Amino acid sequence: MSQSVLHDVPLVAASVGESATFADASAALAAGRVPAIAVLDAQERVVGLFASENLLRGLFPPYLEDLRHTAFAPDDVEALAQRNADVAGELVTKHMRKPISVELGSSALHVAERFLHCDLAAIAVVEEEKFVGMLDRAAFCRAMLGRF
Repeated sequence: MSQSVLHDVPLVAASVGESATFADASAALAAGRVPAIAVLDAQERVVGLFASENLLRGLFPPYLEDLRHTAFAPDDVEALAQRNADVAGELVTKHMRKPISVELGSSALHVAERFLHCDLAAIAVVEEEKFVGMLDRAAFCRAMLGRF
Protein backbone atom coordinates (compact mmCIF):
# COMPACT_ATOMS: atom_id res chain seq x y z
CA MET A 1 0.00 0.00 0.00
CA SER A 2 1.39 3.40 -0.96
CA GLN A 3 1.83 6.26 1.46
CA SER A 4 -0.91 8.90 1.51
CA VAL A 5 -0.32 11.88 -0.73
CA LEU A 6 -0.76 14.12 2.30
CA HIS A 7 2.61 12.98 3.60
CA ASP A 8 4.17 14.65 0.53
CA VAL A 9 2.30 17.95 0.76
CA PRO A 10 3.41 20.72 3.12
CA LEU A 11 0.74 21.37 5.73
CA VAL A 12 0.51 24.73 7.46
CA ALA A 13 -0.10 24.87 11.22
CA ALA A 14 -2.59 27.74 10.98
CA SER A 15 -5.17 27.76 13.76
CA VAL A 16 -6.74 29.62 16.66
CA GLY A 17 -8.64 28.38 19.69
CA GLU A 18 -12.41 28.70 19.85
CA SER A 19 -12.03 31.40 22.51
CA ALA A 20 -10.12 33.60 20.03
CA THR A 21 -11.68 36.83 18.88
CA PHE A 22 -12.46 37.91 15.33
CA ALA A 23 -9.37 40.15 15.53
CA ASP A 24 -7.19 37.22 16.64
CA ALA A 25 -8.47 35.02 13.81
CA SER A 26 -8.06 37.84 11.28
CA ALA A 27 -4.46 38.38 12.33
CA ALA A 28 -3.71 34.64 12.15
CA LEU A 29 -5.30 34.40 8.72
CA ALA A 30 -3.41 37.45 7.44
CA ALA A 31 -0.11 36.10 8.78
CA GLY A 32 -0.60 32.61 7.37
CA ARG A 33 0.25 31.08 4.04
CA VAL A 34 -3.18 29.55 3.48
CA PRO A 35 -6.58 31.11 2.73
CA ALA A 36 -8.28 29.46 5.73
CA ILE A 37 -7.34 28.58 9.30
CA ALA A 38 -8.75 26.00 11.69
CA VAL A 39 -10.67 26.87 14.82
CA LEU A 40 -9.80 24.33 17.53
CA ASP A 41 -11.42 23.24 20.79
CA ALA A 42 -9.40 22.51 23.94
CA GLN A 43 -8.72 18.94 22.73
CA GLU A 44 -7.27 20.28 19.43
CA ARG A 45 -10.25 19.05 17.40
CA VAL A 46 -11.37 21.18 14.47
CA VAL A 47 -14.71 22.82 15.32
CA GLY A 48 -14.76 25.27 12.42
CA LEU A 49 -12.82 27.08 9.72
CA PHE A 50 -12.19 30.79 9.35
CA ALA A 51 -11.52 31.77 5.74
CA SER A 52 -11.01 34.96 3.78
CA GLU A 53 -14.76 35.00 3.03
CA ASN A 54 -15.50 35.03 6.77
CA LEU A 55 -13.06 37.89 7.17
CA LEU A 56 -14.81 39.89 4.44
CA ARG A 57 -18.24 39.20 5.92
CA GLY A 58 -17.04 40.43 9.29
CA LEU A 59 -15.29 43.55 8.03
CA PHE A 60 -18.05 44.79 5.73
CA PRO A 61 -21.76 45.50 6.34
CA PRO A 62 -24.10 42.48 6.02
CA TYR A 63 -26.25 44.19 3.37
CA LEU A 64 -23.31 43.96 0.94
CA GLU A 65 -24.20 40.34 0.11
CA ASP A 66 -27.64 41.48 -1.10
CA LEU A 67 -26.23 44.03 -3.53
CA ARG A 68 -25.19 43.08 -7.05
CA HIS A 69 -23.55 46.31 -8.12
CA THR A 70 -21.71 48.68 -5.83
CA ALA A 71 -19.63 50.83 -8.18
CA PHE A 72 -21.88 53.77 -7.27
CA ALA A 73 -21.12 53.48 -3.53
CA PRO A 74 -18.08 55.31 -2.19
CA ASP A 75 -16.23 53.94 0.81
CA ASP A 76 -17.39 55.29 4.14
CA VAL A 77 -14.09 54.94 5.99
CA GLU A 78 -15.58 55.91 9.34
CA ALA A 79 -18.40 53.37 9.04
CA LEU A 80 -15.96 50.63 8.01
CA ALA A 81 -13.66 51.50 10.92
CA GLN A 82 -16.65 51.33 13.28
CA ARG A 83 -17.71 47.97 11.82
CA ASN A 84 -14.18 46.65 12.39
CA ALA A 85 -14.21 47.92 15.98
CA ASP A 86 -17.63 46.32 16.55
CA VAL A 87 -16.61 42.83 15.38
CA ALA A 88 -13.00 42.81 16.61
CA GLY A 89 -13.88 41.52 20.07
CA GLU A 90 -16.53 39.02 18.98
CA LEU A 91 -15.68 35.34 19.30
CA VAL A 92 -14.41 33.71 16.14
CA THR A 93 -17.09 31.03 16.63
CA LYS A 94 -19.68 33.63 15.57
CA HIS A 95 -17.89 34.10 12.24
CA MET A 96 -16.50 30.66 11.42
CA ARG A 97 -17.99 28.14 9.03
CA LYS A 98 -18.50 24.43 9.58
CA PRO A 99 -15.32 22.37 9.49
CA ILE A 100 -14.23 20.53 6.37
CA SER A 101 -11.43 18.09 6.95
CA VAL A 102 -9.68 14.97 5.70
CA GLU A 103 -7.74 12.32 7.58
CA LEU A 104 -3.95 12.38 7.22
CA GLY A 105 -4.07 8.91 5.63
CA SER A 106 -6.70 9.85 3.02
CA SER A 107 -6.32 8.90 -0.62
CA ALA A 108 -5.69 11.55 -3.26
CA LEU A 109 -9.08 10.70 -4.73
CA HIS A 110 -10.84 11.49 -1.45
CA VAL A 111 -8.92 14.74 -0.97
CA ALA A 112 -9.77 15.85 -4.51
CA GLU A 113 -13.45 15.03 -3.91
CA ARG A 114 -13.49 17.12 -0.71
CA PHE A 115 -11.98 20.11 -2.52
CA LEU A 116 -14.38 19.77 -5.47
CA HIS A 117 -17.40 19.75 -3.17
CA CYS A 118 -16.50 22.79 -1.10
CA ASP A 119 -15.76 26.38 -1.96
CA LEU A 120 -12.66 26.64 0.21
CA ALA A 121 -9.10 26.83 -1.05
CA ALA A 122 -7.78 25.16 2.12
CA ILE A 123 -9.14 22.40 4.35
CA ALA A 124 -8.08 20.94 7.68
CA VAL A 125 -6.10 17.72 7.97
CA VAL A 126 -6.68 15.64 11.08
CA GLU A 127 -5.29 12.46 12.56
CA GLU A 128 -7.51 10.60 15.00
CA GLU A 129 -9.67 13.76 15.25
CA LYS A 130 -6.70 15.98 16.22
CA PHE A 131 -5.63 18.89 14.03
CA VAL A 132 -2.44 18.29 12.02
CA GLY A 133 -2.44 21.29 9.68
CA MET A 134 -4.14 23.12 6.85
CA LEU A 135 -3.93 21.77 3.31
CA ASP A 136 -3.86 24.37 0.56
CA ARG A 137 -5.63 23.33 -2.67
CA ALA A 138 -2.81 24.73 -4.83
CA ALA A 139 -0.18 22.80 -2.85
CA PHE A 140 -2.26 19.62 -3.23
CA CYS A 141 -2.52 20.17 -7.00
CA ARG A 142 1.24 20.74 -7.26
CA ALA A 143 1.84 17.50 -5.35
CA MET A 144 -0.49 15.65 -7.72
CA LEU A 145 1.25 17.03 -10.79
CA GLY A 146 4.58 15.98 -9.27
CA ARG A 147 3.31 12.43 -8.78
CA PHE A 148 2.01 12.12 -12.32
